[in-house]
Amino acid sequence: MILEIDYGNTRLKWRLLDAKSLGCISRGAVIDLQELLPSLQMAGCLEVEFCRACSVRTVKENEQMSSLIQNNYGVEIEYAQSLEYTAGVTNGYLQAKKLGVDRWLAIVAAYTKVKHACVVIDCGTAITVDFISADGSHMGGCIAPGFKMLSTMLWRGTQLPVEADVTVYDDKMLLGNNTQAAVIAGVGAMFRGFIGEQLELAQVALGSSFSVLCTGGDSALVNSVTDAAVLEEDLVFVGLAIVCPYAAKE
Repeated sequence: MILEIDYGNTRLKWRLLDAKSLGCISRGAVIDLQELLPSLQMAGCLEVEFCRACSVRTVKENEQMSSLIQNNYGVEIEYAQSLEYTAGVTNGYLQAKKLGVDRWLAIVAAYTKVKHACVVIDCGTAITVDFISADGSHMGGCIAPGFKMLSTMLWRGTQLPVEADVTVYDDKMLLGNNTQAAVIAGVGAMFRGFIGEQLELAQVALGSSFSVLCTGGDSALVNSVTDAAVLEEDLVFVGLAIVCPYAAKE
């Protein structure tokens, strides 16, 4: 089996692929690294032939994950890195390695898929938006707090009464008649305004013809702003396979 890992800010997502067909056999997500091994074992993962990972965590946390996989499956993790150029895509950062590797993988995967100008929107803990020109040049991007982070920051930074879960987005909530609804309406307006402005900027930077690809846990929220967005749940994993390809043993 091939084990793929996306070690993000708030969750660790994994996929198991068949080493021959490269098809996805199983997938899962955990909050804590210590939950990874039990999660894999429950999925019937007894052997791993190759492991690749995208991680935005600290060196220490990556070392802990490497030890976990090495001790239990006897393989070393191949970690993806942001490079100056990969698969027809040129990194737009002044220092290529400073670009978050999850963003880089999503950018590479998106351009590989559409082969023309595109906007990549990743709605996770943070919202990231990246522009890629028709020739594969990454033009740069924006980073903003995600919907849940914005809501949580507002509750924690004020004396507003916490009436219920306000991290659930409702695109029909335009005005609130109680505090909970008002927070949802306000944060939702900020979210829609940010995405809308980015898409307007894309028309200036990329022209009228470009694709919009979305990934991340809250990616469906972009559909409240534009019908043109295409949901690509595994964009980071697709990019991971491109950057860290598997070479079958003979």
